[in-house]
Amino acid sequence: MTNAKSHVDPYISARAHTLSTSLYHKMPEIGEIARIVKRLNHSLVGKTICSVTAADDNIVFKDTSGENFKAALEGRQVQAAKQWGKYFWLVMDRAPHPLMHFGMAGWIHIKNDPTGHYRAVKDEDGVPLWPPKYHKFIFKLKDSDDQIAFVDSRRLARIRLIQHEDGHDIRNVPPVSENGPDPVIEPISLEWLQSNLARKKVPVKTFLLDQHVLAGIGNWVGDEILYHARIHPETYTNNLVEPHITNLHKAITSITKTAVETDADSSKFPKNWLFLHRWGKGKKKVKQELPSGEKIEFVSVGGRTSAYMPTLQKVLGPVPGTEVNGKPKGKKTKKKDTNNGSPDESRESTGQSLGESEMEEEKPVVRKRKAISKVKGDLETPSSQEPDTKRNNKVKIENTKDEGTSIAETTGLRRSGRRKPEQ
Repeated sequence: MTNAKSHVDPYISARAHTLSTSLYHKMPEIGEIARIVKRLNHSLVGKTICSVTAADDNIVFKDTSGENFKAALEGRQVQAAKQWGKYFWLVMDRAPHPLMHFGMAGWIHIKNDPTGHYRAVKDEDGVPLWPPKYHKFIFKLKDSDDQIAFVDSRRLARIRLIQHEDGHDIRNVPPVSENGPDPVIEPISLEWLQSNLARKKVPVKTFLLDQHVLAGIGNWVGDEILYHARIHPETYTNNLVEPHITNLHKAITSITKTAVETDADSSKFPKNWLFLHRWGKGKKKVKQELPSGEKIEFVSVGGRTSAYMPTLQKVLGPVPGTEVNGKPKGKKTKKKDTNNGSPDESRESTGQSLGESEMEEEKPVVRKRKAISKVKGDLETPSSQEPDTKRNNKVKIENTKDEGTSIAETTGLRRSGRRKPEQ
């Protein structure tokens, strides 16, 4: 039997020491996708897929099935691997072409490329287990012992088959066409940024994470951009002026380019990056601070935890829900996030404040109390017409004078006037 080490390509062995520790801390963003696309171009392009094993997962497989995925790709040759933001796809010798998105925890495992593994499970000898756990599909290649596996433990990734004649043109086909420009593949101009910022009135961190605006920027890249631009993540886009916009444009360009060029390998990141010092929040004996001793602070923006340096990043202009000119301005009430960390844009688009919503909800409560008080008085007044039985606890109140309250029907009222709990 041939030694397994002899199958490791020089391209891989030369990079074996660069396995990114950063991958253990964050979900895949523009740099991590670029890392995988480079490895797919090296290990898969020009090869023929002789066998496909696909899971029966109707959540991860979008608008297709594992069975259809297998039937469509077996025997097909891979011509290229391409990226746009957080999306990546394989260009096949003919349609359909597989389009993939990692979600929060997806990754590609390449059997003969250990440097590509993301949190790989290893045996006692330190060899990655194969097939990897939580795989959604596995490609076996013709005339090769190498294999490619797509894994996702949280089932938030998406795999599609795109019926489009030109696989190189997937960027112009939904859902990729719904994304904004990829700042590395299609660099943005200062004028473009100024125009798009002017059309929004949201926190700048929310602006950067909107994939319809810019493709590929996620939580840690967005924080790194704002740190280098010296802009607080809660600063609203309409409060940005020169030179803030110029600094933001430079940071977007340089941070995304560096993340891609380094394969998102944190050991290659510049020493002045916030990324190298931000992790371990909430853990004992782990300090989030710069080498200078300055403490890194965290704030929730759009449901996402944002790291920033309070000494360098100041809020520019007023922020809704905070004091303006020393006077309190309708502070927003913190609500439980029910969107799995996604920003709630409904109030931003309508201009409705949380305070207004709460005031409207209080009106029925007032009417209910008045109604119960009236019922309580009725119960305490003996009636000669009806016997005092449990059935008499059912009372109808009609046309109360409180702002046209409609008929309220209360059942099971106790002598205290409180409603009986529902069973």
